[in-house]
Order: sequence, then C-alpha cells, then structure tokens
Amino acid sequence: MPDSNTTSDPTTPSETPVSEETPVSPDTTESIPATTSEPSDMPLVAPEALPTNADMPQANNDNPEPTITESQPSEPENPDSTEVIPEQSEPSNTTQTQTPQMPANEPFVTEQNPSFLRRLLVKAQESIQFRKRKKLDKIMSMFETKSKITNDEVEKLLHVSDATATRYLTVLKQENKIKQEGKTGKGVSYTKI
Repeated sequence: MPDSNTTSDPTTPSETPVSEETPVSPDTTESIPATTSEPSDMPLVAPEALPTNADMPQANNDNPEPTITESQPSEPENPDSTEVIPEQSEPSNTTQTQTPQMPANEPFVTEQNPSFLRRLLVKAQESIQFRKRKKLDKIMSMFETKSKITNDEVEKLLHVSDATATRYLTVLKQENKIKQEGKTGKGVSYTKI
C-alpha cells in the first residue's frame, strides 16, 4: 500500500506539472511536425508545377501560378498553364506597348530639335550682336558732344565694368572709328578719327 501512495504522490498535482511539462513539450513538438508534414505534401505538388510552368519567371508573378496549380493539380495543369500564360502576356503587352510609345515620340522631337535649335541659336546671336552694335553706337554718339573720351566715361554711360568698356573701345579702335591716345592708366583717352 505504501507503494500505492508513492504512486499516488507522483500522480498528485505537485509532481504532475513537472511530469506533464516534460511530456507537453515533446507532445507539442510532435504535433508541429504532424502539421508540418501536411504542408510538406503541398510543396511536393509545387515543384511539379514549377517545371510545368516554365513561363512563370518571365511573368514575374510567383503567387498567382501556384494558386491556380493548387486548385487543379491533376491532368488539367497543362491547360491551366496555357490559360495563365495569355493572362500574363496581356499585362506584359500593355507594359511593352507603353514603352515603345515613348521612344516613338522622342525621335520626332529629336528630328525637330536641330532645326529649331539652330534657328533659336541664330536668333540669339543676332540679338546679341544687335545689342553690342547699339552700345557701340552710343559710344560714337558720345563723341559728338566731346572730342576726347576716357574708359571711365564709357563705363558710366553703359553701366558696365572697366574690362567691358575697354573691350567696346577696342572694337571701335579695330574698326578704325576711334584712335587711342596714351598707353595705359589714367592718361589713356580716345578720339574720333
């Protein structure tokens, strides 16, 4: 009878949790592999579907293909694959249609650009030359009031820098419209020829 009590003691709640905790963990672990085994059977079907659906990497849609294959994993896999390929091809065609349209528009713009850019460049050069000529004429009109002009007076008249005023006076000197008197510094003046 004492052996019965000893046997009862391990059955008592104090030892039962210790005994149950150890078996519960293996039981839980055993339950998980049983559940895992069933999905393991499913992936066995998926590798069969992968070789059948060789077009799957081209479509870049991994999720829709296995769903359709799992729905009908029997002999109709080939017809499903055939049906899936046109569905995926249509979105691919839409994307491909958009891409060629953009380059098609770009060559037309490129063909029109050279003539347009040339005309724009010529127009810009003409306007720059016109403004320069206008400033040179202003300098020449200044000679009507004064016989000698300095670089500082040209700077103030045109609102330009010292270097720019010197460039304008140099252009007039090259055109033989004015003559420079003096070499450098404050003693330099220009007279009309």
